[in-house]
Amino acid sequence: MKKLKSKFSYASLLILFLLVSSCSSDDVDTTSITEDETDTTEDSSGIDTNTYIMAIDPDDGVSIINHDGDTLFEWDIDPLGDDAELQSDGSLVAIQQTNNARITFGGYGGKFIKINADQTTDWEFTYSSDTYISHHDVNYLSNGNIIFLVWEKIDSDDAIQMGFSENFDIYPDAVVEMNPLTQEIVWEWHFTDHVVQDNDSTKDNYGVVVDNPNKININYNSSQDDGDITHANGLTLDETNDLLYITINYYSEVWVIDHSTTTEEAATSDGGDYGLGGDLVYRFGNPLAYDNIGDVTLNRVHYPNLFDDDKMLVFANNIYDGQSAIVEYQLSPPYQLVAGQDNEPAVIWEFTDPDLYSLTIGGAVRTSNGNTLIAEGSGTIWEVNANGEVLWQTTDINRPWRVYAFEIDDPAMTALGL
Repeated sequence: MKKLKSKFSYASLLILFLLVSSCSSDDVDTTSITEDETDTTEDSSGIDTNTYIMAIDPDDGVSIINHDGDTLFEWDIDPLGDDAELQSDGSLVAIQQTNNARITFGGYGGKFIKINADQTTDWEFTYSSDTYISHHDVNYLSNGNIIFLVWEKIDSDDAIQMGFSENFDIYPDAVVEMNPLTQEIVWEWHFTDHVVQDNDSTKDNYGVVVDNPNKININYNSSQDDGDITHANGLTLDETNDLLYITINYYSEVWVIDHSTTTEEAATSDGGDYGLGGDLVYRFGNPLAYDNIGDVTLNRVHYPNLFDDDKMLVFANNIYDGQSAIVEYQLSPPYQLVAGQDNEPAVIWEFTDPDLYSLTIGGAVRTSNGNTLIAEGSGTIWEVNANGEVLWQTTDINRPWRVYAFEIDDPAMTALGL
């Protein structure tokens, strides 16, 4: 088994020192400490030893590791297109980089694969052309469909007619839901259907940005001269409320979209459970993106991790100018965006550290005992507790895109024979 170099924090070592010091006092019979009791003392540091970690490295693939430094299971997916999702039956749905891709911004994919627990391939297909490519993230839904991010090419003339202020091709985002067995597209959403611009009154979509909080300012990142103006990098579908959360890296926001719409409604501003068609139901993290008021809590962003009671963890890549943070929000659906008012959700927890920094990738999840596992994309996995104490780290995952936490007795672990 491959060994990982793991280390405890200074705080953990201090606790251990104090325990040893107290046990060496004249009042204590040190011979009464058994090996089992020593193990219990180590566990009391707070590390969630009931958890296995699925580490995703775009360079080296996907692996299951533990806190002792062992690689328990691994998938050789080369080249990986960033995300992979493990299912309860032990199958893995992953996005791969396709050969001869025409659109190759960081995080591009173009191919999907489902690998069974016995490492055989269940299905695979390509979603890539001269004018579009899947990228970064994929969710495998309860109905058997997959939903994923897409870059689509808009030539400069069309972009200018939409109100884009510069003269180059752009590659904004779209979202596609597809049946992977038939490759039928069953739902889609496009950035280009929901824009506003205050640059040119003779072009389409002209309006006052701040008065249209449910629309997207097409010129917010118009200086991005490679055309990758949005760079979405993560999506999470809340199937209960039929809301889709997307992290938009270059807008430093999380966008919330109504997934209950039909494809036709998703191209408009009407319809669906929330009555807005495909316009943004909610957005947060950077009110400057729509000329609004409120605290800016994100600067670059990855992975909209929605979990219990409408809480969300996101990786804020550069919020402290060369230092990243994990931000936890308390969300409160159903949402409302009001022009000119503070629409930002409450920040209920945050972790940062001078050594925590990754500009390009990252993510965080909550473990079963309330700790937070962090994928710092520049090369470290962290485990911290609710008080912000660093309990455990490993630096042997080269470029961790994300980590996912699984309890040892999770059905997926059993299916993999762990």
